[in-house]
Amino acid sequence: MEKEKINYKSVVIKLVPTLEQKKILDRNLLKVVKFLEISKREFQKLIWKKAREDSEIKEAHSRLADLLSQRFTNTVMSNLLYPLDCRNYKVIKSNGWYKVAIRFNPKKEVCIPISRPDCKYYGEIIENTSYPAFIFKEGANYFLSMSIPLKKRWDKNRTSIYVGIDLNQRKHVASFYNPLTSRYEKNIFFDLRPIDKKIKELQRKVNLIQKGRRSEELSDSEKEKIKSLYEGIKKVIQKGHGDFISKLIKEADKYWEKGFNVVFVLEDLKGITKRVTKRDPSFNGWLHSKWCYHKFAIMLETKAYPVVFINPKNTSIKCHKCGSKVKIYGKHNRLIECSTCGYKDFNRDLNAARNIARMYKGDNHGMVRLR
Repeated sequence: MEKEKINYKSVVIKLVPTLEQKKILDRNLLKVVKFLEISKREFQKLIWKKAREDSEIKEAHSRLADLLSQRFTNTVMSNLLYPLDCRNYKVIKSNGWYKVAIRFNPKKEVCIPISRPDCKYYGEIIENTSYPAFIFKEGANYFLSMSIPLKKRWDKNRTSIYVGIDLNQRKHVASFYNPLTSRYEKNIFFDLRPIDKKIKELQRKVNLIQKGRRSEELSDSEKEKIKSLYEGIKKVIQKGHGDFISKLIKEADKYWEKGFNVVFVLEDLKGITKRVTKRDPSFNGWLHSKWCYHKFAIMLETKAYPVVFINPKNTSIKCHKCGSKVKIYGKHNRLIECSTCGYKDFNRDLNAARNIARMYKGDNHGMVRLR
């Protein structure tokens, strides 16, 4: 029997209000500010009164209760937001686009579009839902923070296929391991050279603007241009991640239809950027950054299959077949040789992906542990 485990994830979605809708949002956010100002004062009074009634706290310095109440209200209660629930909003779909329909008063509904390019969870949004949420403003932009259900395909009676994924700046590699046959049944290679080229082109444009100057020496217009170029680089990386993940999901869906669970196995991201020789002239700091790898993990976690993380120790230096230490050689050190089992000229990244696939010890009698 096919089962889906439902997890909920808090996501931030950018809204695209019209000028008139911005005025409505600002007006209602201002009402929240006034309400909080009253609440803060009353809350401070309440804390102070209760503190003076407690014999142990009362013996402390008189400033303690006052400072604690001030700090608490200034941090927890100073966030400018407008709370929403099923009684005053829902997500609707109009002309193929999702919108947030909000009732700021019982008689009028305001429908604000959701920005599709800025929302990687756009495909997970469900029409006519109203999970707990709130609107907040950051700079000149408006956002909706909401919980969305993420269904994970999982059946405890199925055998799991483990997909080891090795990420690096030149090539992403995935290997599908079937424990029933003890075989690696499918390998997927994703070449990052086109992405690397686009990133370096954008970075050169940044360098031409900077001309070796520090940030404080740049004009506001130059800073805006650089910011826009950096955003372009991030979009190039996200597009590459999306293309690779699409290939993974397409193959995972085939295994699910055949009656298997599929579990994606990634290396733990901690310290991952330390394991690289930055003197290499082809080194790309964007493609070998914590932000890049973390973004990939976040994007993969939004899909229908569970994602787990393992300690990356020795995944690149031991043979996936016999476990012996391998010799690393070749251009950019991307090949391995194992003197024990005879492997030679074998792809180092594929070897790592296969090790990653087998290193996770999942439990086939229950949902796998997520990060």
